[in-house]
Amino acid sequence: MRTKKDDAKMLDNVQSLERALKIIDLLAHSSKPMGVTEIGKLIGVHKSTAYRLVSTLRQFGYVDQDEETEKYFLGLKPLELSSIINERLDIKNMIHPYLEELADKTGETVHLAVREGDEIVYIDKVESKHTIRMYSRIGARAPLYCTALGKCLLAFGPEELVKKWTSKDTLPQRTPNTIKDGNELAEELKKIREQGYALDREEFEPWIKCIGAPIINRKGKVICSISISIPAFRLDDERLQELIPILLQTRDAISEKLKYLSKEDE
Repeated sequence: MRTKKDDAKMLDNVQSLERALKIIDLLAHSSKPMGVTEIGKLIGVHKSTAYRLVSTLRQFGYVDQDEETEKYFLGLKPLELSSIINERLDIKNMIHPYLEELADKTGETVHLAVREGDEIVYIDKVESKHTIRMYSRIGARAPLYCTALGKCLLAFGPEELVKKWTSKDTLPQRTPNTIKDGNELAEELKKIREQGYALDREEFEPWIKCIGAPIINRKGKVICSISISIPAFRLDDERLQELIPILLQTRDAISEKLKYLSKEDE
């Protein structure tokens, strides 16, 4: 049961976050470094509070300090995040025509996703023209271990991430078909690496099946994954065997395009 003390702590955390974001915005629009006294006045807090906030922001790279004047300016972390966003937008724009083609060939909803921590984030989609189709939205998140998109990103992801998930005694159960534990997941990931694609057999949502494939760049790093999402009643074994080659052909075409773009950039 939540208490008044819990509510007060949550309010303090929200206020600290708001103030930290104000500092980032303030420094981003300032033409010169600023001291903690000035920062405190502008965001409406005491000098000591401003110092604690900028110190935390500095620890995470959002703020840096001039050693001579001891004043603060915007750090490199926002630039790093901007670079990541731009890279994802470039990937999305480049891959989108392939998603449209895949949706046309299959008649089903297709997705593009990237990994953020232990989740996937949907960054693009092309809807099926069928009346009955999977509901999803760009920006939504889903687990790695029970989605076709996520299992692709996990299977070909960093070794430490694979170990983290395959060492778990139990995994959260989204449906009766969800993989139960790390050992079962390890076998699944091994199979995905061998065959080059992943299946979601109503493991994330009831009545929805998915086929996913990883997109790997020229350096052998998985950067995103694509999938076909289908209502379970429309996907029998015969239809599955028809769709897998189409998905893999799209995967290969995207990978070739990525290789070509990489060479041009060098």
